[in-house]
Amino acid sequence: MTTSPTFELRRFAWGMPDRLEVSGTFSDLGDTPADGVPVLVVRAGDTVHRLPAVPDSLDGPPKDGRVWEAQFAWQDPPVAFGEAELQLGAGLIVELPEPGAKRRLVRPRVVKVREVRAAPADEADSRPDTTPDSRPETTPIKADPPAPADTAPERAAPNAQAGSLGSQVDLLAAQEEVREVQASLQQAQAELARAHQDLQAERERRAGDGQRFREGLAAVRGSAEQALTDEQAKASRLGTDLDEAKAAIESQDAALETLREQREAADAARTQAEAKAKALREQVAKLETAGKATERLRAELDKAHGAVDQARSDAERLLSRLTSIRAK
Repeated sequence: MTTSPTFELRRFAWGMPDRLEVSGTFSDLGDTPADGVPVLVVRAGDTVHRLPAVPDSLDGPPKDGRVWEAQFAWQDPPVAFGEAELQLGAGLIVELPEPGAKRRLVRPRVVKVREVRAAPADEADSRPDTTPDSRPETTPIKADPPAPADTAPERAAPNAQAGSLGSQVDLLAAQEEVREVQASLQQAQAELARAHQDLQAERERRAGDGQRFREGLAAVRGSAEQALTDEQAKASRLGTDLDEAKAAIESQDAALETLREQREAADAARTQAEAKAKALREQVAKLETAGKATERLRAELDKAHGAVDQARSDAERLLSRLTSIRAK
């Protein structure tokens, strides 16, 4: 199966007051000849204008996937037109939309490329010269002259026979189409039956899967509930242990507080004892000092007693001598 060539139109606009610009990308050209000189054919009413491509604007023949662009110059004063087609050599024709304003870029638009087969030699001789190499000209389009009236009766019978033959051909074609439609309908019904069977099998399979899923879900739910119960019991035990630990810590804190108070009391008692010991030491020192003074006084007193005794002895001797003297 061959693919028809296409043209992704990117620009078709007035480049200058007397020029039209075309650019885009061709696809699927294959072996179609497109090496002729491009010509832009525009139709304004009944008049056809052929605009040749400006040679300097061409960058080579069209190729797949490469951006192709060209400028086409008016040989006559430009006029407004509604139809245009791009002729590439003798084999390709691209129908173009209405051009945009000057310097305006159009959105990319994919258009089909028509392939024109070469006409027989006898027809080619009777046609006017429309090759791109001919000089651009303005050609009025004329309607075909009406057939002479005297030839109508002679052509009536052949036309009737042709019409009858055409009707039979159409009837056979319609019957063939009906048979094809019936065959397609039977095939579609068979496919629909198979689809129903597949759907039923899928439903049964999914029903089995759903049952197994529900059973698995129930088992998982039971396991989860048992695990939750175990975790709750474990959490309760941990809570009890935590309360006991808190009570023990509080008891230890109370004992530590008591020990702290006792230590503070012991520290205070020790401080008082040290103060009393210091006072006692001071008193002992005073007493020791007083004892030394007492000993000195005692020694002095002893001396004084000796002196008194000596004086008494001396007094007694004197008294005794006086007594003896008086006695004489």
